[in-house]
This record gives sequence, structure tokens and C-alpha cells, in this order.
Amino acid sequence: MFEDLANSIQQLILLGKGDVGRLEYILDLLKKGKLLPASDQKYLENILTLYPISKDLESTQYERIIEELHKEIETLNEKLLRSEKKRFEKLIGKKAVFFFVTVFVGWNALQPYMISLLNLDMSNGTTQYLFPLNVLASYFTAGSLITFIFILMILAWPFIGAVLLVSYIKTRKLYA
Repeated sequence: MFEDLANSIQQLILLGKGDVGRLEYILDLLKKGKLLPASDQKYLENILTLYPISKDLESTQYERIIEELHKEIETLNEKLLRSEKKRFEKLIGKKAVFFFVTVFVGWNALQPYMISLLNLDMSNGTTQYLFPLNVLASYFTAGSLITFIFILMILAWPFIGAVLLVSYIKTRKLYA
């Protein structure tokens, strides 16, 4: 009887059920062979009915270890998701900036075609506001440089997409 009660109290302590300090105190009293006060006896009766205990102390320890491992796995999964989200947001931010730079350079590179396509008769003042990169390039006598940069940027997009696709596939294989 004493050993069953001591085992039950140890299992409650291992599982973290009830007031652990009080349970340790009660276990200590039992081991010393002292009588339990009525309040402690009533507490034990109540807690043992609340939490039915198996006779096997090892299974309780395994259950607790498994429970702790589940919590640790959940924590690691949350950290992994936050890390992926940060990486994804950083990557999307870089792509968005590159996209808008490509559009800006393309707008300036395609200036002659835009003007003729839209049949615009623009004064020099309006051109500098609508196509500022071309005005800047005219100071450096590098008008065709903008078109060259635009072509390089357009050609970079499929390469960037392929690299991102490969990295996405690799991350999916890691979690599969």
C-alpha cells in the first residue's frame, strides 16, 4: 500500500500535476513513516481521483518525455516558419525593388518608341520630367547605355526566376 501511494505521488510530481511542493512534502512524510495530517490526506484523495495514475512509473516518465519532445518539436516548427517567412519577405522585397528599377530603366530606354507610339510633341522641359534617366545619360554621352542596361535587366529576370524556383524546390524536398 505504501509503495503504491508513493509511486502515485511520484508520478503526479513527474507529470507536474497538482501542487508539486506539497506532493514532495507528503512523499517525504510518508518515507519517514510519519502520519499525514487530515488536510494532506484529503488533498491526496482529491488529486488521485482527479488524475488517475497507472501503476507503472516508467510509462509515466516516458509519457512526460514524449510530451516534452512534442513541445520542443512545436517550438522548432514555429522558429522554422518564422525563419522561412523572414527569408521570403526579404526575397520578395529585393525582387520588388528590382522590378521597379527594371520598369524605370525600361521606361527611359523605350523613350523614342513611347513618344512616337503616343504621337506626342514634347518640349524639352516635359521630356526631362517624364524621362529623367535619359536626361542624366545625355550629360555623360551614354544614351545607348540605358537601352543596354534595360536589355540586361530583362534577361536577368528568367535567371532570377530559375534560381528562386530551384531554391523553392530544394526547401520543399527538405520538409517532405
